Amino acid sequence: RRAKSGRGKIYVYRFARKLPGRKAYSFHDEAFHSAELWYVFGTLERSWRPFTAADAELSRRMVRYWTNFAKNGNPNGDGLSPWQPCAEEDDILLLDAEPPAI
Repeated sequence: RRAKSGRGKIYVYRFARKLPGRKAYSFHDEAFHSAELWYVFGTLERSWRPFTAADAELSRRMVRYWTNFAKNGNPNGDGLSPWQPCAEEDDILLLDAEPPAI
């Protein structure tokens, strides 16, 4: 509703990375609420999970998106897949360990 009202751009993402390592709960096959925080804050090395090089790259991309957004109000930047402002339900950036082609 806010995007359609013209009161600013909204950027929506879905964090879809299945975290490596044992599952905390049997129903957590998918990413869970707050699972992206290690990535967003660049603190993978502080977790007990066996993160991979692909996880490190995902974290670098996410840190760049969030930093760009904090600086400019726009998460996009050189070398990043375009993140379109959300105007429709399908305008959601999927964040996973395998980056989409730019």
